[in-house]
Parts: sequence; C-alpha cells; structure tokens
Amino acid sequence: MHMYYDKLYLQKVCPKNKGARTLSAFESNKDGNKSMKIILDVMGADNSAAELVKGAILAKKEYGAELVLVGDAMEICDALTANGESINSWEIVPTNDVITMEDDPISIRRAHKDSSMAIALRLVADGKGDAMVSAGNTGALFIGATGFVHCIPGVRRAALASILPFSKPVLLLDSGANVEPSVDFLANFAIIGSLYMKKVMNVEAPKVGLLNNGAEEHKGTAFYREAHALLKQTEGIDFIGNVEGKDVPYGACDVLVCDGFTGNILLKTAEGVSKFVMKQISAMFKSDLIGKIAGVLVLKKAKAMKKRFDVKEYGGAPFLGLAKPVIKAHGNSDARALKNAIHQAITYAETGVIEEIEKTMQKA
Repeated sequence: MHMYYDKLYLQKVCPKNKGARTLSAFESNKDGNKSMKIILDVMGADNSAAELVKGAILAKKEYGAELVLVGDAMEICDALTANGESINSWEIVPTNDVITMEDDPISIRRAHKDSSMAIALRLVADGKGDAMVSAGNTGALFIGATGFVHCIPGVRRAALASILPFSKPVLLLDSGANVEPSVDFLANFAIIGSLYMKKVMNVEAPKVGLLNNGAEEHKGTAFYREAHALLKQTEGIDFIGNVEGKDVPYGACDVLVCDGFTGNILLKTAEGVSKFVMKQISAMFKSDLIGKIAGVLVLKKAKAMKKRFDVKEYGGAPFLGLAKPVIKAHGNSDARALKNAIHQAITYAETGVIEEIEKTMQKA
C-alpha cells in the first residue's frame, strides 16, 4: 500500500507554508492542464534535496512542465521558499524513508519499499505522471523500475542507455544495469537502441556495433563471439560488427552494445579522460603570458568544447525497454544537471519511442 500523506501532515511539517498541494490534489486535478508531469525523487543523491529542488524550479520555468516532488516534506518546503517559490503551486508527496547510495539495491522491494524512490516509481507506473527522474542509487532504481513499471512486452531486460558525446553522439547500452546479461539481451539492446536513436536523436539509419577487443569476428570471449553471431542474424538493425574502444570516439557506430560491467567502465573512463584533458588545456592557457593570450583568442571555442563534454549537459540516462520513461540522473547532479535530466525525460516521453518499441516487439 502506498504511504501518501494528506494536507494536514504537510501543514505540520511545513507550518510556514500552509496549503501545500499533496497527492490528493494531484489525483483530483481537474483544471484541464495538459502539460507534461514529471515525478521527481529528490532524495538519496550525492547532493542535497535543496539542490535538486532548485533544478526542478529551473526546469519548471524553462520547460513549463509540472513537477511532482517526492521526498522529505520539510526539506522540500524549505528549498522552495528559499528560492522564492510558493508551495501552493507545487505537487508534493511527502515520505519518511530514503534509499541511500550505500543501501542494498534489493531493499527497494523490502526494507525501503516506501522510500521516496519506490513511491515515485509507483506513481509513474500508476499513470500519475508521464515520466520519473531520480539521481539516487542506480541499482535500486533499476530493480524498482523493472519491478514496479515493468518492461515492454517482448523486451527481455531494460538497459541503462548513456550518450557518449564524441565526434557524433554514441548510445552506449548497457552502461551499468545488467552486469552479466545473456546473449539475447544484447540483441534486444541493439533493437531498442536503434529505435531510440531514430526517434530521439534523429539518426535515420543507426549503425550498431558490438564493443570488443578486436574487429575480427573471432575476437573476444565466448560470450562476445556468440553475441556477434546472434547480432548478425537480428532483423531490424544495421549491425556493422565488432568495434574497438579506440574507434568509438570517431563515429564508428551510433549504437554500441555490451554487458553492463564493460559499458560502465567505458563510460566512467570516458568521463575521467574528458575531465583530465579539459584540466590540462585549462592549465596550459594559464601557464604563462603566451598561454594566457592564446586562451583569450580561443576562449569561445574552449567553452563550447567544455560544454560538449560536460556530463551535466546530458543530465541522465534512460532505462530503455521500460513501459514508462524512467531517467537515471547522475548521482552528483547539481541544479543544472537535474534540469537537463528533466528535459531529457520530457523529450523521451514526447517522442513516442516507447510506443514504437512496443510495436516493433509485437511484430517480432
């Protein structure tokens, strides 16, 4: 049973902000508003709930979406008023429990079944919102999403899909959810990843590559050799074969499939290298007078480059294959990063890619 709270509860925990709208108001909303509703779990991230609420405020102003804030009512109310917001214009679902980064992911189904993350997932599963966003525990979000929201019929397993901002955007999946998938999972990832790139990223004919330690068919472990053979036979995708890590930044493919363990290492390595390179460039421009002059001359292009490789610009990663949009924001998301994750959720919900995946899987 859902642990929702009424208006009286909010008045007790937020005495300075009486009259906050709670889930009851959310459920009985009859004002005809057709704007996108995003369920936001504001707890359990590396940054405070106040920082995430600030991101929600930015997203509401910029994108016009309705945000439903799920978490500690006192922290939410304080954050809203600190930013000059009237909580009368916000939907708030107060919770007493939170899943931390250190908690066992399976706890979302047991010890923390009434946490902010679990309740937010159940809200979107019940159709009370168009998409859900969380910057919390990745494993718990994945287990909760597959348990509460469920996969699209025909999809064997959802995958965490991350965009790598190289010469052209590359969709990496899985990037951390399925550490030891079966071979047929990778075929599923290739299909749904291709549909995502077509509908969301406007890539007309996405090329699918299999991450491996060599381009030849015989390279890799028995698992990857079997995956290669299956992907060659998979209909509806443009499979180009194995892709080595060194070729990924140069646009070798549009969709890159692999197991979640390998994908997460690639993702984190790419993030680390981009930060290292940007710091080295910054240090070079500050090293001496010539460097400073050169820095002034290329300042605009340097800022554009930094923005391109900044993970905060991409906001988060969707769990592809779920029946409803669930976006995993970066654990250390600040307000700007969360705003972008919310924008990603809106875009994902609007494109109809979930319906497209469902149709494709029904035909298959």
